[in-house]
Amino acid sequence: MKKALLWAACVAVVFVMALPVSAQSGRPAVLKGEVNFAFVSGGRTLPAGEYTIEIGDKGIRFLDAKERVVQVMFANPQQENRNEERPRLVFRHYGDQYFLGQIWTRDHSVDFPKSRTEHHLQVSLRTEENTLTIAMR
Repeated sequence: MKKALLWAACVAVVFVMALPVSAQSGRPAVLKGEVNFAFVSGGRTLPAGEYTIEIGDKGIRFLDAKERVVQVMFANPQQENRNEERPRLVFRHYGDQYFLGQIWTRDHSVDFPKSRTEHHLQVSLRTEENTLTIAMR
C-alpha cells in the first residue's frame, strides 16, 4: 500500500513539473488574431475570422469574435520557446486547404501532427508541403 502511494505521488510530481508555467498557475496563455481563410483544426473546419486561442491545463480553446467556444482540443504544450519569438499560428497548406500545424506562445509551442486526411490530400495533389505563418497578439 505504501509503495503504491509513493508511486502515485512520484507520478503526480512528474506530471506537475512537465506542465508549462502558465498551466501550473491556472492562467491560460491567450493569443488573439485574424485568420483570413477557413482551416482544419482537430478534424474540424473552422471559418475565416477573428479568433482568441486559450492554451491552459485543460487543453486548447478556440473562441470566435463573439467569444463563443468553437473548438476544444486536448494537447499539452511541448516545446519551450527559448527565443521568446512572437506568438503565431503556423499552417500547412495544399492548394486552398489549410491545416493548423503549430501554435506558438511567447513561452511554448504546440505541434499538431498531420492527419490522415491531410496526408491523402498531399498525395492526391502531388504537391510539396507549404507553410503559412500568421502573427498573433
